[in-house]
Amino acid sequence: MPSVHPKRQRTQNAGAVQRLEEKKPASKPAHSRILAPFRAIGHITSSVPFSILPLGNTFQVTTALESTVQTYDVRKLNLLFVSSPPTLGLITRVVAYNDVVYAAFSDHGVAGVWIFKRGKKVGELQRPAQKWGAWKELIVFGEWAIGAFERALVVWKKEGGEVYTEIEMGGKSGAIAAVCHPSAYLNKLVVARRNGDLEIWNVKTSKKIYTILSPIPSTQNSSKTITTLVQSPVISVLAIGYSTGEIHLHNIHTDTPLLTLNHSQFLASPQLKGVTSLSFCTDPFVGAEKTNKEEGGGRILAVGHDDGYVTLWNLEKRKVFGDIRNAHEPSSQGIYVQWLSRQNVLVTSGADNNIKEWVFDSPHSTRPRLLRSRGGHSDSISSLAFASPGTSHFLLSASRDRSLRAQSLHNDSQSFEFSQGVAVRKATKASKNSIESAVAQIAESKTGPITVIATCAGEDGAGSTGRDWEGIVTTHQGEIAARCWSFQSKKIGRWLLPTIDGGEVKSVAVSSCGTFALVGSSKGGIGMFNLQSGIQRRRFPDPLTPAHAKQVKKGEVVGKLAMIGRGKHTKAVTGIVTDSLNRVIISSGLDGKIKFWEFTTGILIHEFNWEGTTKVPNKMKLHRPSELLAVSCDDTCIRLIDVETKKVVRELWGCEGKISDFCFSNDGRWIVAASMDSVIRIWDLPTGHLIDGVRTKNIVTALAFAGSGEFLATAHVGNVGINLWTNRTLFRHAPTRRIEDTDIVDLSLPTISGEHGVGLIDAALNQDVDDDTHETGVYTTADQLSDKLLTMSLVPRTRWQTLLNLDVIRQRNKPKEAPQAPEKAPFFLPSLEKGAANTMTENHALISASAAAKQAEEAVALAADRNRIMRVDPNVNTGESQFTLILRSDDKPALLNHLKTLPPSSADLEIRSLQEGVMKTFINALTDRLRNRCDFELVMTWMNVFLKCHGDVVTGDGEEGGIRDALQEWRGVLTVEQSRLAGRVGFCLGVAEFLRSER
Repeated sequence: MPSVHPKRQRTQNAGAVQRLEEKKPASKPAHSRILAPFRAIGHITSSVPFSILPLGNTFQVTTALESTVQTYDVRKLNLLFVSSPPTLGLITRVVAYNDVVYAAFSDHGVAGVWIFKRGKKVGELQRPAQKWGAWKELIVFGEWAIGAFERALVVWKKEGGEVYTEIEMGGKSGAIAAVCHPSAYLNKLVVARRNGDLEIWNVKTSKKIYTILSPIPSTQNSSKTITTLVQSPVISVLAIGYSTGEIHLHNIHTDTPLLTLNHSQFLASPQLKGVTSLSFCTDPFVGAEKTNKEEGGGRILAVGHDDGYVTLWNLEKRKVFGDIRNAHEPSSQGIYVQWLSRQNVLVTSGADNNIKEWVFDSPHSTRPRLLRSRGGHSDSISSLAFASPGTSHFLLSASRDRSLRAQSLHNDSQSFEFSQGVAVRKATKASKNSIESAVAQIAESKTGPITVIATCAGEDGAGSTGRDWEGIVTTHQGEIAARCWSFQSKKIGRWLLPTIDGGEVKSVAVSSCGTFALVGSSKGGIGMFNLQSGIQRRRFPDPLTPAHAKQVKKGEVVGKLAMIGRGKHTKAVTGIVTDSLNRVIISSGLDGKIKFWEFTTGILIHEFNWEGTTKVPNKMKLHRPSELLAVSCDDTCIRLIDVETKKVVRELWGCEGKISDFCFSNDGRWIVAASMDSVIRIWDLPTGHLIDGVRTKNIVTALAFAGSGEFLATAHVGNVGINLWTNRTLFRHAPTRRIEDTDIVDLSLPTISGEHGVGLIDAALNQDVDDDTHETGVYTTADQLSDKLLTMSLVPRTRWQTLLNLDVIRQRNKPKEAPQAPEKAPFFLPSLEKGAANTMTENHALISASAAAKQAEEAVALAADRNRIMRVDPNVNTGESQFTLILRSDDKPALLNHLKTLPPSSADLEIRSLQEGVMKTFINALTDRLRNRCDFELVMTWMNVFLKCHGDVVTGDGEEGGIRDALQEWRGVLTVEQSRLAGRVGFCLGVAEFLRSER
């Protein structure tokens, strides 16, 4: 929200500004005038495996993002801690151990490990001397912290953090594939090599103890690579997962193979899919098939795959126990799975920015139930819109992952995804007999990627909210129908809104009343549907009826009726908007035309024809409170059209590249636009100046301005989160001076932890060193713009209104009853007995004596001051006030300026105390001020009080007094001014009425 400009126009001291510019050379600003990075939301997890830490009666799940670590409580998946500061590189591994979290990252090839406690950095491990390749694993046990790289093992002392040893892994066995610490093996580590061999190392002595040859050797037809290595609940038994899908259990103590589970036995899919993670269930009741079975756990093995599936194996029966289909999106990193210790809950995560908890409700359950989840978009965000900018804190976001989500700006746990469950359940049920097509059918059942979001409240918040029916309409890539959504139900709506001509849907809009939805197609057709019933109500243009066709043929139709059935767009409709009163519908198309349609009849009433020029509109936004229509064109210009006059009032240039998105500010004073040159630009509409610019690392794909004016939300290419920027002008002034391209500021994107972010209060209190004072110059306020203008004073309205009604206020504030004596003390307070020592009375007497002495000293000092004042000021003995002294000096401007500074009660007293000999001087001062057209409301107020107090003196005044003549002169000046002002106002009203008429 821009700052409010002063009431008076300001004049710039050009000489002072020139001297300042000579002294201080121009330099690129270090911060943006308006925007400051705040924080990022919507990013939950990444493809890095999470870490689970038992803590009391609960568990904590720690996930890794790009450069931060987040910790959640598994009971509600609510966020507990976010690490700060961000790491120097991309986090690749995270381990929660005791009360700290180890985060491993790589900074330009050099490995590093930072230690966090409750989100704060408390230490770091010494960096290795050499670069050993990419991280493979980070393991913490005993007194060691071990980092596994492609070509070496780095061993740190956990207490001091120094490097203990670096064990190079060379030879013909290949690089390290996976590592594991076998339980109950002191200082031992099992290393899986690229050729499939397992090596047991003593990390304290840096010696290899034993080598286990590849349990499942590779063949010419298939290369088997170990992808994961985990400890089973049985000591000395490890589970090995392979890229070809096999799972092998091996006893490393006796070097004995136990069993191998082949991927061809999987029920989920007969296709080849690799193993990415393994986890053993330690709850004895999961898969027991009997409620009273008391054997130990470990019979159920959860296997995560790279196609998004989770397979559950029963190791006692050596067969598939169950599976979780489409637990996450397929990715090369696959799914990471882990059971909670001695719990029937399985936690999974993937590269789709989701973490989920699955629960087995009974020992007979073969497929778990989704207990709770926390997630965000898994692909770049394509569109943003606030659900209700004026009242709601939910931000709607659509992504290429075919999902629609509502992100809460206040509490991340309130965010949710709109359900598409009906269509997905139908596809899942239909695909049970054909497992091979399960993924394809479920993907086809979901909506296509959303390209446009329209809400009943609108981007400006001027529409209605709280409807019982669907209030969100979206367009989808490659589909011929728009879809509606219910925010209250958090799910997809009942209706499909097809285009009227069978073309692909390109644009949508919802009327301000929330009842109608408009759908534009790629062939130029526009249809209007009722959102309560889903029935089509009108077309734009409405087709000709046979009766109208006969009248048109005979030439009997004149005026706007002659446009019935005419004016359809010849190319795709790129934008549709409606006004706040449902009178006009405005549409733009690739045919270079902007059309104004009558809402009730569907008749074309006006048209901008830019066909054959570069001014082809590709996006359109309407700010309904100001009735300003903004259109972005192919020539990288944003044009503003006044809907009332249908004139282009502004052209905003400056973007270097196609405009990806733009929006109005909450008060309609700015336009914020993003272009393909990765710059966010802000224009001030009253002046048309480009007043701010921010260059980001990635291209902005979508923008949305909060209805409260607090934040600007942006989405960027290659980023699944939403970035929030603080509006600095909520509490400080932003100059509207035009900036050049060299003044555009390079800013880093907001971080998830809010590190280096600026909140609203910080933005208000921050005093920047490089102030804009030298840019805006030194200003002085003029008392009056022109002597031809009637000017009001700057005195607060309450002051002169109080003076005008002072008698009424005094009468109202008069006490209604006499003061009453205080009530007796309550019975439970102790009373003093006769003869008892009255300590309170003695203390009170001492306090009273000291207070009396202090008062005596103050009285002596006051008397001395009075004597000094009387000796200095000769007018003190006269008893006249400052107002009377100025009045006798006949200084009229100083008289009224002094009267303006007095409070209402003092001003009333001074006017009441006027002597008959100085009344004429007071009236003449008011007449001069009225003749100069200054302080009009104060002059009228003072004259009202004067006549109310001294009306009897005025009526009894003779010719020699001159008071009546002074009043006659004052009335003459007032009459002339009133007639002049009435003539000017009447002229302006006549011109405005002429412009508004249809003639």
